[in-house]
Amino acid sequence: MLKKYLVLGLVSSLVALSYVPSANAIYGKNQDYEYSNGMVKGNKVNGMAWKGFVQAKQRKYEINHTLDKAPFPKSIDSANVIKVNLGKLAWGAYDDKGNLVKWGDASGGKNFCDDIGQACKTVTGTYTIYKKQGSACKSNRFPVGKGGAPMPYCMHFQGGYALHGGNVPDFNASHGCIRVPVREAQWLNQNFVTVGKTRISISY
Repeated sequence: MLKKYLVLGLVSSLVALSYVPSANAIYGKNQDYEYSNGMVKGNKVNGMAWKGFVQAKQRKYEINHTLDKAPFPKSIDSANVIKVNLGKLAWGAYDDKGNLVKWGDASGGKNFCDDIGQACKTVTGTYTIYKKQGSACKSNRFPVGKGGAPMPYCMHFQGGYALHGGNVPDFNASHGCIRVPVREAQWLNQNFVTVGKTRISISY
């Protein structure tokens, strides 16, 4: 009799747990859990949890990137320029008066890229941004032989080199482009950069 109740209890527990969404759920092919511009697609419960996680992460990022914590001076003699220091893995935007208005994380070209068999560090110096595109911007060269790697909100400054949104690890990891968080690339692209005017100054 005791065994019967134990088995019934176990079955009931398993049934109840089957209705609880897992924090580590593997999402199906037809479910889109990409968080973009505040919208979450897919399962409503898991989607809302993911949206909350992303918002909390963004708040933490903003707290850690206030102007008083910037690794850049508060003002400079130059105007409408983006300073990028890949040694500090950071970028800073200076307005028309030379005041720092925003800064964030960055990742540039690494020392050597195995897939092309050569060094791939980002060019250094000061350049003028000559072209920008929106969220659909993609690489013509990478992956090697295919192209198509996402470069959302790309802003080209020298040949194929661009500042764009993407994954930003805490080390230099690209083929030469400068990556910043997508949200910040969008802000720079739509609210700060003027093609033919805005300059970018890069150092390691």
